Amino acid sequence: ILHKAHVLASNIARQDIIFKGKKERVIYNIFGSSTGRFTTEKRSVPILTLKKEQRYLLEPQNDAFVEIDLNAAEIRMLLALCGQEQPKKDIHEWVSENVFSGEYSREETKIKVFSWLYNISAPKSRLDEIFSRQIFRDFYCPEEEVLTTPFGRDLQVEERKAQNYLLQSTTSDQVVENAYKIQKMLKDRKTTIAFTLHDSIVLDMSKEDVIMLRDIKEQFEQTRWGNFISTCKIGKNFGNLKEMKI
Repeated sequence: ILHKAHVLASNIARQDIIFKGKKERVIYNIFGSSTGRFTTEKRSVPILTLKKEQRYLLEPQNDAFVEIDLNAAEIRMLLALCGQEQPKKDIHEWVSENVFSGEYSREETKIKVFSWLYNISAPKSRLDEIFSRQIFRDFYCPEEEVLTTPFGRDLQVEERKAQNYLLQSTTSDQVVENAYKIQKMLKDRKTTIAFTLHDSIVLDMSKEDVIMLRDIKEQFEQTRWGNFISTCKIGKNFGNLKEMKI
C-alpha cells in the first residue's frame, strides 16, 4: 500500500490546478499522520484544510471537477470488518430508520453514531445491536499497544484510540488503493486525479472522458470486502459542486 500511495501522490504532485488564478499543485506527505492518512506539505495547496470560501478559488485545468465520495466510509468499513451486509442507501438514513425508528434526523443520527463509536466508555445503546465497538480487538496486541490493519500497517496506539485508528487507516488505504487503480485507468487521458480527500477523489475531468465516468465510479466503490456506495458531484470550481446521477 505504501508503494501505491507513493505512486498516487507523486502523480498528483505533477498535475497543475488553478488556485487564486495561478497554477498550483497539491503535494502530499504520505508519512504525515500516525494513521497513514495523507497530509499536505507547506508548499502545497492546503487542500485538506481549505476553508469553504477558498474552495470557490480552486478550479480545474480541464472542463470540470468531479468528486466521487464514499458514503459514510468509516461506518461502512466497520460493517465490512464485522462481516455485515452493506445498506444500499445512505447509511445515516438507514440507521435512523432501522435503529432509532425515525426518531432522529439524519444529522442527529450521524452525531449520535460517531459520538458512540469512538468513545469506548460510552454507555450501551441501541447501536450496539448493529455495530461493534470491539472489532479493533481482532487486530490489536494490547501488550505491545500495536494495531495491525488489514493493509499491513503496524500502528502504535493506546487501546482507547484503537477503534478510531483501525477505521481511519483502513478506509484511507482502501481509497488510496482504488485511486491508484483509477489513475492507471486514466493513463494517456486528459482527465487526471486532481487530489484526494480522505474518503473521496476529485477528478480534473475532460468532457471527452465523460464516457468513462460510470466505470470510474464503479471502480471506486469496489473494496476488499465488497461494494460500498458513493455519490458523485460536478462543478466548474471546488466550491460549487452539484450532485449528478450516473
